[in-house]
Amino acid sequence: MLSVASSLFGKSSTLGAYTLHSAGPSPSSSSTNLPASGRSSPSPRTKSFNVGLWKVVGASHKTTGKAVSVWVFEKRVLDGVRSGRDWVLEQLKKEATGLSRLRHPDVLHMVEPLEETRAELTFVTEVVSGSLGNVLATAKKNGEVDLDEVEIQKGTLQVARALGFLHTQARSVHLNLSPDAILVNAKGDWKLSGLSLVLPLQQPDGSATKHVYPDVDTRLPPQVQWKLDYLAPEYALDNTLAPANDLYSLGCVLYALHIGRPPFATRGSMQALRENADGLDRRDYARGVKWDRASNELKDLLPRLLTRQPAGRITLQSLPSHPFFSSLAISTLNFLDPTTFASKPREEKATFLRGLVRVLPNFSERLKKGKILLSLLEEMKDPYLLPFLLPNVFEISKNLDKTDFAVVLPKLQPLFALKDPPQNMLTLLDNLTMFEEKTSPAQFRENVMPIIYNSLESEHLPVQERVLKLVPHLCEILDYGTVQNVLLTKIAILFTRTRILSVKVQTLDCFAAMVSTLDTTTLTTKLVPLLAKIKTKEPAVMVATLSVHEAMGQKVSLEAIATLVLPQLWVMSMGPLLNADQFARFMRVIQSLGARVEKEHSQHLREVRKMEEQTTSFATNGAPGDFTAPSGEVDFETLVKGGATTSAPATIDPWSMDGWDDDNLSSFASISVADAPSSRAPPSRLGATRVPSSSFNASAFPPTTPAFSPHLASPPMQPMRTTPASPPMQPLRSPASPPRPSRSSSGPNYNLSLDPQAPKATPRVAPPPMQSPTFQPLQPQGLNSWNPASTGVGMGGMGGMGGMSMGMGMSSPPVVSPPIQSQPRPPPGWSSGVMQPSVAKPAWNAAQAAKTDWGDFDPLK
Repeated sequence: MLSVASSLFGKSSTLGAYTLHSAGPSPSSSSTNLPASGRSSPSPRTKSFNVGLWKVVGASHKTTGKAVSVWVFEKRVLDGVRSGRDWVLEQLKKEATGLSRLRHPDVLHMVEPLEETRAELTFVTEVVSGSLGNVLATAKKNGEVDLDEVEIQKGTLQVARALGFLHTQARSVHLNLSPDAILVNAKGDWKLSGLSLVLPLQQPDGSATKHVYPDVDTRLPPQVQWKLDYLAPEYALDNTLAPANDLYSLGCVLYALHIGRPPFATRGSMQALRENADGLDRRDYARGVKWDRASNELKDLLPRLLTRQPAGRITLQSLPSHPFFSSLAISTLNFLDPTTFASKPREEKATFLRGLVRVLPNFSERLKKGKILLSLLEEMKDPYLLPFLLPNVFEISKNLDKTDFAVVLPKLQPLFALKDPPQNMLTLLDNLTMFEEKTSPAQFRENVMPIIYNSLESEHLPVQERVLKLVPHLCEILDYGTVQNVLLTKIAILFTRTRILSVKVQTLDCFAAMVSTLDTTTLTTKLVPLLAKIKTKEPAVMVATLSVHEAMGQKVSLEAIATLVLPQLWVMSMGPLLNADQFARFMRVIQSLGARVEKEHSQHLREVRKMEEQTTSFATNGAPGDFTAPSGEVDFETLVKGGATTSAPATIDPWSMDGWDDDNLSSFASISVADAPSSRAPPSRLGATRVPSSSFNASAFPPTTPAFSPHLASPPMQPMRTTPASPPMQPLRSPASPPRPSRSSSGPNYNLSLDPQAPKATPRVAPPPMQSPTFQPLQPQGLNSWNPASTGVGMGGMGGMGGMSMGMGMSSPPVVSPPIQSQPRPPPGWSSGVMQPSVAKPAWNAAQAAKTDWGDFDPLK
């Protein structure tokens, strides 16, 4: 419990408001009390580093998201220091509190003041990426300082301005100026820090400040002690406190940045400092290979700073005018400095930005990215300067990776909606390839494509022409949905509204580029009708339209080609302004499209005809109700349902027999059709077969009592063999055609039998001579009202055949009543109980039949 309480008590309340990006322990400190939220692996941007005894960790505010640097010193680092512990803590506190009292652009900006807990000291500053001490430490490993000349020149002037503020406004001397006291922020600016040894020039009462001897205690950490390698000799040896002390230290820092080490190495010894001071006048430091490679301006400046006596040193006021700081690059950076640039008029700013593009190659990539680019992005709030700012921004962004460009893109996005002045849109469109390279496809579609959409809606002709040139490439890199749903619609609107010939032609070129991306439905329903409305006779427009139709020729439907495309192309081909080559091109495209229509439509018609033939063949050879296939095999459905497994023998249609056999008429019910000869008789006027009365044998039909029972059926029909001289008649109805009733001059004859029976074909017989051999057609008769007694003997003899007319159009001869048999299946084409008209046949005993009043039974009456 005690350890937990101690841990809670030792935590800083300041850190609770920030999310630390790096919590890894450093060689000189640990992170026991850091928030758990910050224990993620550090990224290269937020990697922690040490500045003296302080550990600097990147962080961001939990509410605002503002990036900062958190400075942490853990007191347990001093656990091994027995004496001087309090003095060390006091020096660290002075360094932090000194920053809180000084406010200057070139002094490290403090965000959160110093906070002390039982376990640590913490404060928060602006984002810093390292110190010059870290740069020199890296240079010892790599053999070269990772700073270019312009960065050093710019940084030196910034530190000089900070020292000038300290000397004039704070009336103090730094006395601790060293590489560890100069921090580099996110923009690459150098910031003054390390204020633990600052001494005022005068006391508050106006008296001189008491001299503090620069004693070095080897038992204490060297980070908080005097830096004798950079300390002015007049202060250490002569007890002279003056602003010139810091100029000597600045000269040592400048020397170390170029050579890689300070002019002299004292190793903390005052005796060594005295010896080295004597060598200043001899310029003992001016030797070595690196010194020989230094510029003449640097060789002239360093001896003016590294002097034994302060009177011979250059002043802070004259330092910026030295030739070492008079290069064009330094002048450019000085002009771009926020404090200077904000005070310049717009005209001077525009002139400066126009010339900045030419001098950008003189700057290092780190300086352009960290200093110049960020300064330019901050100035984008002024729309007047945008046409001059954007070329510089894109020139620097060429060498940025996707991660760095992600910082630039949000600053540029508000500009995508600005349509005036048009130079902004033109610059953005010219650098569209850069956006494509440095963004993901999703980012490009969501964040960059608004440039294209707004440009298509612009009223400025140069913007429209520029954006239309980019559309063909965009169709290759964008997804189908974006091209169809958004880009096509925007271009179609521009195509419809524009009255400028060049824009009209370019929109058609865009349509041609979209054909490979769009689907057939979109082309047929949207693009083809849109092009069909073109009425202009300008050759450029017509040829561009021809190119679109040629590209769509293999994708749109045949109907659209035949009804919309080809008629329009024929009309355009007759344009009076077309030359011979253009007309020939029209003809080639028309012939190509026409050939496609002819080929594919002919194929379609052949397929339709083939299907119709197959359907007709099936209907003829495989009628419904027939269980056997045309080949005589059992139908599949019948087979699997348990039907007949053998085909029935073929039976001659009974309706083809028209003769009577005079030998076996008495046994008509059982005669075999296959054994009965037949002869052909000329048909009568009514369509019935004429039978000579002399061949009629009335004795073969004894009178019988008709039996009308619904359960009584005629005997089964027997097959009959026909002779070549008497071919069978065709059936009244085929399986593929409906029955057609026969008509005669005497009116229709209806079969009134409710139980139709299969007709019997009998051999032709010669009946005996009769009194009245004439024939009259039978009238319709009802089954229930039929009276055999009223018809005489002749009609009575035919009573047994009343139910066997079978649509023959005549009464059948009387036969002997056969035994009751099962109901046979009707022949093909018959359905039980259906009345069908037939051709009237002459009947026997027509005279007696005439006595009956058939009009009473007329169903049509």
